[in-house]
Amino acid sequence: MYLWNLFKKFSQKLVRQHRQKRLAFFFAGLCIFALAAPQLAPASAQSTQATVQEILDGNQVFIQNRQASLNDVAKQQQQVRTGNSRTALLFNTGAVARLSANSVLSIGQCARLKRGTILINGAVNACSSSITTGVRGTTYLLEVDESGNQQVKVLEGEVVVKRNATPITDEDDQATTETKPTTPKPTTPSTQKPSVTSPTTAPKFKQFVPSPSVIPPTTTPPTTTPRINTPKPQDGKPVEPLNGKPANDKPILQMEKPISPTKDSDEVVLKSGEKLEVDLGGALGIIQKLSEKEFSALLKGNLFEGFTNQIPGIDKVRASFEGLFPGVNFPISIPSIPTPSIPGFRLPF
Repeated sequence: MYLWNLFKKFSQKLVRQHRQKRLAFFFAGLCIFALAAPQLAPASAQSTQATVQEILDGNQVFIQNRQASLNDVAKQQQQVRTGNSRTALLFNTGAVARLSANSVLSIGQCARLKRGTILINGAVNACSSSITTGVRGTTYLLEVDESGNQQVKVLEGEVVVKRNATPITDEDDQATTETKPTTPKPTTPSTQKPSVTSPTTAPKFKQFVPSPSVIPPTTTPPTTTPRINTPKPQDGKPVEPLNGKPANDKPILQMEKPISPTKDSDEVVLKSGEKLEVDLGGALGIIQKLSEKEFSALLKGNLFEGFTNQIPGIDKVRASFEGLFPGVNFPISIPSIPTPSIPGFRLPF
């Protein structure tokens, strides 16, 4: 009996120690997750700030019209503008973007491009005044020309292009578009009184009566109503609708009903190697394929050449290019990452 009680107490002690260890591991994992959670940005996080990583072709990069330097931060509701220079930005979501020369970008819930071209790699939604793009971690370009027309070109992944119900504007746009109403000047009433002329007696003239021989006879031509010849069916045969003659057992031409125009789509999905044009009013065009020449020109263009740091998703862009154009060499040379050698060892037996 004594041994049984001793064994029972010992087993209960082991169970308590095991539970305590499990609770300790649980709380330790919870603390680690809580510390790491602020560093993990969800894919749907809005872009609240962007840091300048690179500046090429001079130093004409400005944040709120102040010349920017490396590691300067553009915060929400601020504007990044480039002159003849190009720049690379790092968003708080971990996404990377590159701006071409003569571009204007506003930081906010979406990276709003007012003018120029932006290359985005990662989880950042771009937009213009009339469209918004939704991404799932991808690489694409958005271009807005001087006339307000836009183009979206997807290099890898998928992009949802959605037409904005109301155009996106900010305070700068409203300040330039709003004009003060012009109030008409009050007209001063004239003090001069209208001149009233007294009636004068008109001179009397002798009435002229022509002689009966001078008066021409008034004759009214008889009114005749034109007769319209209406075709009549002959022997019950059908009549052609164009010339009114019998059809002679020919089939009568039937007019088809006009096809009602289809409603313009407000949302489309672009995949790798596809492009879309959007006009100033936000009307979405037809999805087209990027040719091998267009794709290569983008990879050799000013948003890829000259930058020191390559975009993180360049391997996926390469896989997309090789899948779309098999047998064609990828235009960008990606340096291979050296693999450290592991020294060999022998087991003692």
